[in-house]
Amino acid sequence: MKPASVLFTLIGDFYRNLDMKVWVGSLIQYMEQFAISDGTVRVTLSRMVQQGLIESHKVGQKGYYSVTDKGRRRVKNGISRVYNFEDIPWDGNWRIVLCNMAELEKDSKENFKKELQWTGYGYLGNNTWISPHNRHSHVISIADEYGISDHVDLFTGRYDGPESYRRIVEKAWDFCEIEEQYKLFLQKFEPEFQRNFLLSMDGNLTESDAFVQRIMLVHEYRKFLFIDPRLPKEVLPSDWIGDEARSLFRKYHQFLSPLAEKFFYQNLVVMNEGEEGIT
Repeated sequence: MKPASVLFTLIGDFYRNLDMKVWVGSLIQYMEQFAISDGTVRVTLSRMVQQGLIESHKVGQKGYYSVTDKGRRRVKNGISRVYNFEDIPWDGNWRIVLCNMAELEKDSKENFKKELQWTGYGYLGNNTWISPHNRHSHVISIADEYGISDHVDLFTGRYDGPESYRRIVEKAWDFCEIEEQYKLFLQKFEPEFQRNFLLSMDGNLTESDAFVQRIMLVHEYRKFLFIDPRLPKEVLPSDWIGDEARSLFRKYHQFLSPLAEKFFYQNLVVMNEGEEGIT
């Protein structure tokens, strides 16, 4: 697990208040549970500041970090999708993004493609992305952020053939890859859940172990945000394996939470309001 990915998972999974400024010592303590050194944490935080995801604050000799507006957007988008366990109703419309990539600089092109993929859009070809979910406001924010709004057009419409819905989604998303990754997820976490459940019955599951296991669970599950857009039931097989994986994630996450959150809050130190700038 890359340090930046661990930090991002930590923020998305444990931060109840995205405005809080967390002491670097707390972050170091959390990251130590993954054998990530003090120096590596500080370098990772510095890089995330440069990327505009977090910002630093100083109170005397103590350093604190908080999430920026850009970081909040990423975190909230992920939270809304990872922890939405209900079936998402579909109005039958597709949200369509058109962008002529040939007109963009290389960095803008790659970043925009990654952001669309993260947001759940599938590539249909010919500079066209589709999603069954209305996330156009998020796409507008992304386009504004990268300064490419003049190159992006958004549409909403129904598909009238000649192929079936299933054939269209198979063009935009790799169902075989998605299914295989869900199988691997279940193979890894089902036995782990059972093992930790037995440990907890004997009182041998520690708070730090539960914290680590929950971070790793969310870290692995949130990877599906890049490949599975949570398609409507209308275009999925009746025995879709994603439902089984989502159910396991929910049960295991709830099981780990009491001990994991106790560890998190025992080690959490935040900046009090009005402290910033004190020397």
